Amino acid sequence: MWQLRRLSTNEALSAAGPLPSDWGPICGLAGITEKLGDLSWLGPKHADTGWIELTEDEKKALREDEAHARVNAEKEIATTALAASDLTVEQKIAWEDYLVRLDTVCLCADFDCDPRFPIKPSV
Repeated sequence: MWQLRRLSTNEALSAAGPLPSDWGPICGLAGITEKLGDLSWLGPKHADTGWIELTEDEKKALREDEAHARVNAEKEIATTALAASDLTVEQKIAWEDYLVRLDTVCLCADFDCDPRFPIKPSV
C-alpha cells in the first residue's frame, strides 16, 4: 500500500492504497518505483510530495482505525434505532443485543483478516 504525502511534514495527501494505475505511462516510468519517493523532478507543482510505501505498523494501524470506525458507525445506527418511540419490546431487545455484540467484535490480533461483525437487526 502506498500513500501520497507532503515530505516536509509527513502529511497524508491521499488515502492509502495501491499506486495509481496511470502514473507510469504518464511519467514514462512504468514499473519503476525508485523515483516515487520525491516527486520534485516533475516540477514545482509536485515539490515536497512523494509516494511513500506504508510500513507494516502503518498498515496495521490503518486496518485497526477502519475497524474501529465501522464499529462506531454501527453503534450510532443502533443508538438511533433505539431512540425511536415506536419500537416493540422484541426490536428493543434485538438492538440492545446488537450493541453488546458490537462491543465484542472479534478483531484479529494482527488485523490480517476482516473483523467479524454481527448481523444488524431488521427494523
